[in-house]
Amino acid sequence: MDNFQTFILLMFLASLLVSFSQKIHIPYPISLILGGAAIGFNSYLHPIFFDPNLILLIVLPPVLYYSAFGIFIREFKRNWREILSLALGLVLITTLIVGMLFKWLFPDLPWALAFAFGAIISPPDAIAATTILKRFSISNRLLTILEGESLVNDASALVLYRIAVVALVSGTFSFSEASVNFVKVVLGGVFVGAILGLSMQAFSRRYLEPVVGVVFSFTIPYITYILADVFGFSGVLAVVTNGLIGSQILLRHPSSLRRILGYAVWDIFVILLNCFVFILIGLQLRSLTSMMTYKQILTYSMYAFIIMTVMVIIRVLWVYAKNSIAYYQAKKHPESHAVCSRIVRESVVIAWAGMRGIVSLTAALALPYMLPNGMPLEGRNEVIFITFVVILLTLLIPGLTLPYLIQRLKIHHQPEYHLILKVKKQLMKVAEEALMRLHKQKKINETEFKFLKKYFNLQHRVYENIPKKQLEDLEEAKRIVVKEQRKKLFEIWDSLEIDDKLLLELEQELDITETHLARAELV
Repeated sequence: MDNFQTFILLMFLASLLVSFSQKIHIPYPISLILGGAAIGFNSYLHPIFFDPNLILLIVLPPVLYYSAFGIFIREFKRNWREILSLALGLVLITTLIVGMLFKWLFPDLPWALAFAFGAIISPPDAIAATTILKRFSISNRLLTILEGESLVNDASALVLYRIAVVALVSGTFSFSEASVNFVKVVLGGVFVGAILGLSMQAFSRRYLEPVVGVVFSFTIPYITYILADVFGFSGVLAVVTNGLIGSQILLRHPSSLRRILGYAVWDIFVILLNCFVFILIGLQLRSLTSMMTYKQILTYSMYAFIIMTVMVIIRVLWVYAKNSIAYYQAKKHPESHAVCSRIVRESVVIAWAGMRGIVSLTAALALPYMLPNGMPLEGRNEVIFITFVVILLTLLIPGLTLPYLIQRLKIHHQPEYHLILKVKKQLMKVAEEALMRLHKQKKINETEFKFLKKYFNLQHRVYENIPKKQLEDLEEAKRIVVKEQRKKLFEIWDSLEIDDKLLLELEQELDITETHLARAELV
C-alpha cells in the first residue's frame, strides 16, 4: 500500500511537471527528467525494485505502436532512403563507435555490455523533437524524416541491444550466428506484425464499436510483442509493422468518433508512460549514486558529456556526408539556390535534433540485475547513470537551442492554399450531388435541400481566398463563441430551466463543434 500511495503521489507530481513544461513551451521530457532526478533524491521515498524484462514489456510496445500512428506514409515512402540512412546506418555506426568509446572508458567491463550501451543511447527520441518542431510551420517532409527515423531506429537499435544482451548473458558471441539471428528476428518480426496487423486491425474496424475499439487497441501492441517474442522474433519490429498497418486502416475508418477517441486517449496514455519511466529512473538515481563516490559521480558525468559530444559529432558528419550528395545534385537544378538553401537548412535541423528519451531509459533499466551464474551484472549501475546524464544533456543542449536555431535559419513552410481550395471545391461538388440525389429520392424535402445546400456551401465559402492570419483569427473567434455559449448554457442550467440530461446533450453538441478546431498537441 505504501508503494502504491508513493506511486500515485509521484504520478501526480509528474503531471504537474508536464503541465509546467507546456506553459513555458519546452519539451515535457526535459521537465520530467529534471523533476524525476529531484524527486529521486528525496530521502523519504524508497526505490522501487522491478523485473527488468517487465519494464521493457510494459513501456516499449505501446510507445512504438503510438509512434507508428504519427507517420505520414506517403512522405515516408518518398524519403525512405534518408530515413533508413539515419535509422539503420547511423544507428549501427553510433552503436559501434560509442561501444568502443565505452570500452575504452571502462576497460574492465565486457565488450557485450559496451555494445549494449551503444545500442541503448543510439536511437533519438521522436517526442522530444516533434514537440518542438510542431510549434513551427515546417514541412511534412522534415517532420516525417525525424519521426520516421525515430520509429525505425528504435526497432534497429533494440534488435542490436537484444543481440548484445544475449551475448552478455551467455558469455559467448559468434558473428556468423549473430548475423543469422539478426536476419531471423527482423524478417520474423515484420512477418508476425503484418499478419497480426491485418487481422486484428480489420477485426477491430469491422466488428467493434468506437469505444470498445479504443480499449481493444491497447491490447494490440502487447499481444503482438508477446507473440513475436514467443516465436523468437523481434517484438519491436512486429509492433512497428502492426502500428503502420493500423494507422492506414484508421485513416479510412468510417467512424470519426473512433479517431477522435483513439488519438485523445493514446496521447494521455503515452504521457503517463513517460511520467512512469522518468519517475522510475528518478527513484533509482539515489540508490545508484549512493554506491558511488563524489569523484565517481563527477567522472561518470564527464564521461557522459564526452559520449554526448561524440554522438553529436557522428550525427553531424553522417547527415552532412549524406546530404552533400543531394546538395551537389541540386546544383544542376534550374532553381538551385532555393533547393540548395533548403537542403542546408534542413540538414542543420536534422543534425541537431538528436535528443534521447524514453526508449533509451527503458532499455537501460531493462538490463538484468544478475547473470545466469548468480553474479551481479557488473557495470549495470554505471550504464544507467551515464544513460540518464546523456539523455539530460541532449535534452538541455540541443533540445533547448533547437527552437532558436529554427528561427535563425528561417525555416518555414507555406501551406499550398490553392491546393486546399481546389480540394474543398471538389468536396463541395460532391455535397451538392449527394443532396440532389437525396432530394430526387424524396429522402429530404425542398426546404431541407435548400438549407443543407446553403450549409455546406457556407462551410466552403467562408474559407475561400482568406489569408492564413485571418483563418487563425476565425478559428480563435469560433473558440470564443463556443466558450460564451457554454457559459450561457450553464447559466440556464443553474436557473433550473433545464435538467441534467438535457444539459449533457446540449453540451455534447458544443463539444462536437469544438472538436474539429484543433487536436491538442503536446508542446
